[in-house]
Amino acid sequence: MVNVDISNVWAAVSLPELLGREKEVFDAHQKLVNHQLGGPDFLGWLSRPDSIQARLIHGIRRASDQILADSEVLVVCGACCTAAAAKAAIEAYHGCARNLLHTPQIFFVGASLSSRQWLELSQLLEDRSYSLLLVSPTGSDLGTNVTARGLRWLMERKYGATAKNRIFVATPVGTPLHRCGQEEGYELFPMPRELGGTASIFTAGALLPMSAAGIDPLAVLDGAVETAQAMDIRAFENPAWLYAAARAVLAGKGYGREFLCFFDHSLDALGRWWQQLTWQWQTGRSRALTPVTALLPGDLGVLDNLAASGQAQALETLVHFAPIAKKVPVEMDWKDYDGLGFLSGRNWEDVEQALAGALNETHSMAGVPLVDVDAGDLTAESLGSLFYFLELSSALTACLAGEEPFPPAGAKVQRCALGQLRGENT
Repeated sequence: MVNVDISNVWAAVSLPELLGREKEVFDAHQKLVNHQLGGPDFLGWLSRPDSIQARLIHGIRRASDQILADSEVLVVCGACCTAAAAKAAIEAYHGCARNLLHTPQIFFVGASLSSRQWLELSQLLEDRSYSLLLVSPTGSDLGTNVTARGLRWLMERKYGATAKNRIFVATPVGTPLHRCGQEEGYELFPMPRELGGTASIFTAGALLPMSAAGIDPLAVLDGAVETAQAMDIRAFENPAWLYAAARAVLAGKGYGREFLCFFDHSLDALGRWWQQLTWQWQTGRSRALTPVTALLPGDLGVLDNLAASGQAQALETLVHFAPIAKKVPVEMDWKDYDGLGFLSGRNWEDVEQALAGALNETHSMAGVPLVDVDAGDLTAESLGSLFYFLELSSALTACLAGEEPFPPAGAKVQRCALGQLRGENT
């Protein structure tokens, strides 16, 4: 299970300040589990892993087996957190170079409306067998639907009447996309509306591409269930409580940003999903921290400059899995151009740990609080555990900031764009 270490926040947060928020965290947790929030209730994820999703596992596995049997490529079309979570899980588990090493290659589209990206994708698919997964919690996402039109046309041109056997749809019942799937004969995986789009990782929209990538969907759910049960503790032994309370205290002290830090490039997509999750669960008027992702050591210069200024007013949260068993040595260079000959006989992990330790020490001394989030060994179970932890801690943080964490989804820009395309005066 996820372990949270806040030993490097004490320069900015006192123990009495943290303990003083215990009643607020308890009340926030009670409101979440009892569905007592005032706005839209998108809390299905609290029990989703255990009580609802299990019956879909068979269908997800059967669909992924079909994709593996007849497709070199799986295209996931979705401009939502669901698709972002699937991408985050696959890259965390397999690395960013997975598509170069494994089939089916999995591409995520629909989050942008780039003509160049579309031309590149259509060219890629010309000579390859592929399947299509359409994912939309609303069924009306502009980017998803425009891209889906093009992909469906490509598939029908290539496969004719059998194209429908290669198209899968994950969306709530009654959406335009669901009606399309029904009429065209696509395989449907209904998404519960009570999840909203942000916390729908425990649906077929995310679990199907994960399964096609070789990540056991049942193991992901098992990890989430175990964490959900463990995090029902209403005390600071709950790591989600501890993390949310520390964030709340720091936000109340004027800390305006939270840097979500990763040493592993494969976790960059996870950071982007987490950033999106945090943004969508607050309205912008709260005392919550603004999330910013930082990939280390590349972004160390930015963090060092902020720490050196003495006015950083930012929290750093370092997320990592346990080191892999295989050690990668630092290669010997007889000419020692870079002066790093003393590292011969050490491995990359030693360098990473030294950087992490130096980050803790130097930035703590500069008054920058740092939270360490250890997700344990990288397995399908630990992925499910980490996703659930991040969802719960983000919801609690929003509640402590004085927000109802699930504001209605805004679509003002989309409506304005469609009005302009219709020739309406907007």
